Amino acid sequence: MKKKKIKNDIENKYSFKNYLFSFFIKSLIVVIFFLLASIYINISSDNKKKLKNIVYKNNLSFARIYGMYQKYLGELIPFKTNNETKKVSSESFKYNSVEKEGNFYLFKVDTGENISAFKSGIVIEKKKDKTYGNIVKIQDKQGVIITYGNLANVSVFLYDYVSKDEIIGVCEEKVYLMFQKNGKYLKYDEFI
Repeated sequence: MKKKKIKNDIENKYSFKNYLFSFFIKSLIVVIFFLLASIYINISSDNKKKLKNIVYKNNLSFARIYGMYQKYLGELIPFKTNNETKKVSSESFKYNSVEKEGNFYLFKVDTGENISAFKSGIVIEKKKDKTYGNIVKIQDKQGVIITYGNLANVSVFLYDYVSKDEIIGVCEEKVYLMFQKNGKYLKYDEFI
């Protein structure tokens, strides 16, 4: 019995050292990448202009960057526990009618309808608007940005990763949806 306890203590110490080493290596990689990017930008003004074009004029895909980070580095904090349960819906999006309103599509729905994410991605904006109420923008890995408006009980936060069919909020009688990619507006029937 005593030998088993000592063996468990040794294994726990060893796994903590692995976590610590993994955290150190991942942090070091991020710092090196940041320093290399800073050096590249400061070499010439052309490089600075290129970066501004990529970040400010084109759509920078945060979901793609996050996906690459997850693929090659995994979680930054490896011993982080995620006990949070996310609500998902297997029901398809039901609406009574649809109208075009500016760049948005206005969908009339039943009161208290759960609104689920049409695609997986990262929440790149969450705000309150006078016209469209609570707005949530989610960008997927392909650069498609889906904007959800007039939401209540919003259950996601800025920079959250949202899975397809995860409930992001509830709407009362109507919801506004807008679909964009590379600055162009897309039709809703490609996603619903």
